[in-house]
Amino acid sequence: MEILRVQPYNTNAEITVTDASTSYTYTIEDMADRSITTGSATSGVDSKISIPLSSRYDNQYLITVDNREVFADVVRPYVDPNVKGTTASEITEYSRNEEVARAVIDSVISQGFYYQKKTIEITGTGADYIPFWQDVRKILKVYENNVLVYDAASPELYARSFEISPDSTAMIESAPGLINRSESSPLVLPAGASDWLDAKYEFRGFPKTFDYVLVLEIGNIEVPSDIVRAAEFLIDDISCGKLDYSSRYVSEYNTDQFKLKFDKRVFEGTGNIVVDKILSKYAKSIRTLGVL
Repeated sequence: MEILRVQPYNTNAEITVTDASTSYTYTIEDMADRSITTGSATSGVDSKISIPLSSRYDNQYLITVDNREVFADVVRPYVDPNVKGTTASEITEYSRNEEVARAVIDSVISQGFYYQKKTIEITGTGADYIPFWQDVRKILKVYENNVLVYDAASPELYARSFEISPDSTAMIESAPGLINRSESSPLVLPAGASDWLDAKYEFRGFPKTFDYVLVLEIGNIEVPSDIVRAAEFLIDDISCGKLDYSSRYVSEYNTDQFKLKFDKRVFEGTGNIVVDKILSKYAKSIRTLGVL
């Protein structure tokens, strides 16, 4: 089930249940951080219940109700179908073509252009920062060795605070003044038997032996305007049947029985040269860490 996250952000999941006019208890599992919420709703005369979902993120939820499990995807489209049609049938047709165009774009730019809540598990590097490999917008929660040490919803309850570094590439611990971003573990010499226990170097950072779980907001707060234009180009091509490769990337052509040979690029890209040019600046040469 796909629910479009568009204004006025009515991201309710409509689920058919067994009985009409009956109260049902449901459970919602957020697949981003595995958090669980519960609630209840009463079915209408059409034996359907409406379950509200968060409209802040593009996310997947597992809904359990009436002894059933239903996956619901809340997704922000690259182009809002509601502003591209005047009748219900036009909006429905545009919505279907937009879903296909979005899937084509996502096949080229794998991370897509969404705004998501994501959980990252990482081990401390021994430095005073934890690097990010994605576009992090906000730090929601920080767990250190399975203990919650920071929650952006109520930061006053925690002794420690974390923030995104000025260059937006790492998480650092908030502190008065400037923090030197250590590039390696500090040299800690073993204390002698005669040394005082409190006369030791105390490193402020993320030790190598510590495990961290970070709940973050990542991605694009808004869809870039050029991606909106690219999606519109593809939707027009799909609706008009213009995604025809017979006139593109032809490397050989024989009139005897119409033998054609296509260049290997025919299997790459979106099928629209202009859209491919737009997407080229968002392509990343390294998609998996450690793999070139």
